[in-house]
Amino acid sequence: MQKSERGTERVLIDDRPHIAFVFTQMWQLLVVMLLAWGMLRWVAGNSGHAVYLQMSWVPLLIVGVRFLLGLLDWIARRHVLTETMIESRSGIIRRISVEVPLRRVQHTMLVQPLGERVMGLGSIGVTTAGTGGIDLVWRGVENPSEVLGTIRAQVQRMSLHGSGVQVTPVIGIVGGIGAGKSSVAKVFESLGCVVSDSDASVREILRDRSVQHQLVEWWGREIISADGSVDRSRIAQLVFESDAERRKLEGLIHPMVHDRRRALVERARESGAPGVIIDAPLLFEAGVDNECDAVVYVDTPREIRLSRVKSTRGWDESELDRRENAQLGLEEKRKRSDYVVSNSGLPDELHGRVARVLASIQKDLRDRQSNG
Repeated sequence: MQKSERGTERVLIDDRPHIAFVFTQMWQLLVVMLLAWGMLRWVAGNSGHAVYLQMSWVPLLIVGVRFLLGLLDWIARRHVLTETMIESRSGIIRRISVEVPLRRVQHTMLVQPLGERVMGLGSIGVTTAGTGGIDLVWRGVENPSEVLGTIRAQVQRMSLHGSGVQVTPVIGIVGGIGAGKSSVAKVFESLGCVVSDSDASVREILRDRSVQHQLVEWWGREIISADGSVDRSRIAQLVFESDAERRKLEGLIHPMVHDRRRALVERARESGAPGVIIDAPLLFEAGVDNECDAVVYVDTPREIRLSRVKSTRGWDESELDRRENAQLGLEEKRKRSDYVVSNSGLPDELHGRVARVLASIQKDLRDRQSNG
């Protein structure tokens, strides 16, 4: 999958089926012909008739011809998704191109026949209103759930654009430590959303000389590392041990983060982005949820979160508990959220779930604005 420019319109996907598509289309023939080949070889060996040995090459010849035709078909196929159009190209002798405007798309579906399912592929079908059938098919799609989520998000975006309602929701992400909030934010970003990463903003702010000077006045030169940067682990230890020190730090840092976030939201709305994602560790605790149109809770089982923080941060169970006890409880976070996304499955599944949540948030916001 690649992004490029196609005329004045951005191309979101320009790809062909996975090469395994050639085999998924002929696996049944392959099985039958191999059985026929084996049977002819067995008869030739037992009867001694050379004619059966010569005939045994026919099934292999059929498989070879079918493979070449499948390879040519694979080369001829193209899947294209732009900001306003979805297209399928195929045909070896006669070129066939089917284009469907995204504003006319009524349903999209994922079908995985046995051969494609075994290979981890899938076929995506598109229907439009009033046709009573499938108008366009992408076959042999790699990561089909992810691709389907991209198509659905773009269809939804076109629908909102066609309604004349400007929809750029601000979406907060919450969840337990190690739940994969950053992974969810990256999926939103792949769908065209702009991500406001509060941790990244804090890192930039801590490089500001005036901020460093203030921190040294409070806590001394020991918070500065040998390379001249702020020792974030030392600051984390200070603020976890004292609510007063934590509030002092927040009073300095949070207004700066807020100003950067507000400017980012304004730029995203001007560009027509499908959403702005706020990835902030203490979204509810810092009152950032008041800036959001919706909050998404990332639901991940504790054992998965514990395994992640052990491997990535070197924390044991007691350290995870200590950190989470300093935050709002998980049940309260879930209760105060508007949507839930499970992050316990495969990446492809997460992409589809996030795409559906984004479409729901956009629709709900559009309805509120329309009824407003």
